[in-house]
Amino acid sequence: MAATGSAVLRGSITMKDFYQQFYTILAQTTAHAEFCARVFGRDLCQHGFADMAQLEKILEVTRIGPGQRALDLGCGNGLIAEYLSDCSGAHFTGLDYIPTAIEQARQRTAAKADRLAFQVGDINALDLPDHTFDLIVSIDTLYFSDDYALTLRQLRQALKPGGQMAIYFAHGRMPWEAKEDFPTETVQPDQNPLGEALKAAGMPFQTWDFTQDDYRLAQLRKEILAELRPRFEAEGLTFIYENRSGDANGVSGAVESGQHGRYLYLVRP
Repeated sequence: MAATGSAVLRGSITMKDFYQQFYTILAQTTAHAEFCARVFGRDLCQHGFADMAQLEKILEVTRIGPGQRALDLGCGNGLIAEYLSDCSGAHFTGLDYIPTAIEQARQRTAAKADRLAFQVGDINALDLPDHTFDLIVSIDTLYFSDDYALTLRQLRQALKPGGQMAIYFAHGRMPWEAKEDFPTETVQPDQNPLGEALKAAGMPFQTWDFTQDDYRLAQLRKEILAELRPRFEAEGLTFIYENRSGDANGVSGAVESGQHGRYLYLVRP
């Protein structure tokens, strides 16, 4: 799994509770918006490590365009799906399991309903229409799947013939894992959990290595977070600051020990 806030992963709160709290309070914060803009190049409410260059890479390699339909799996409040649709002209459907986030997306994009739709859904209880999408985008969301093989089968079934998936996926040593206990070979794109699941499913894929981008963004996150910490605290958002810090520190340490890898997968099943 990708490194993420240790308090969430180690059980002090559930992941769903964290995101519900996050999206509920989002409108009250300017610190997080500035954090995203300065780290990722634009505030799209990023919760992960995908900066604008990584989003542009999706558009470049998939060549999604007008008249095509795409699914953003785990879309949050839909800002990234909206951006990709604005750039490409394609119709995007966003799916996320946090109702508050979906409602925010619907309200914000009401004037773009001809090419943007959002619905509540769970990656572990997918009910997607068959042969509907030209592209499925997953940006740091497959970690939420309890069964990669099942999820990939369901996503393949939802693709039109000739459809494709663009997946950002990271895997590495967690901060509490001893270096000697982590199988370093599993950071390779064909040996991490996603790569193994794709091979088992007979789904061919091409990858681009974004590991060093992950490290650069982790270092930048630490710098910007240190500067913005007083504002996060003043806004009562220490839990967001701690989560982002946990992400950045975890990725930095794992990359430095050669035990973290991040890749863009282009899958044409």
